[in-house]
Amino acid sequence: MRHDPADVQRAAQLFKALAHPSRLEIACRLADSAPKTQKELVDELGWPPSSLARHLGPLRALGIVEARRTGIEVHLAVRNPLVVTLFQSACDWIAANPNDATARRRTPRRRRRPT
Repeated sequence: MRHDPADVQRAAQLFKALAHPSRLEIACRLADSAPKTQKELVDELGWPPSSLARHLGPLRALGIVEARRTGIEVHLAVRNPLVVTLFQSACDWIAANPNDATARRRTPRRRRRPT
């Protein structure tokens, strides 16, 4: 199977954005529910609005999260069914493999000092 390098690059950007736990949590919460306002997410997560805004930026830039302004409220949603399926597949895989080695926290390797 052959893939266009530009498509591979875009997929890498998608996974890079979702690799941050805060961004993944935002995307999963929005994929699991009806659209929410930024205020609702701030209240749910207990984060300052600036932290939510900082993490929403990459998700919106990649088209993972859509925003619609109504007056002073910004409604956020994950509307792409493929993105929702991606999140559901990841959650299903984690639930089916609770003892998988990738789920364990790895201890950082110690750097050797130059001799």
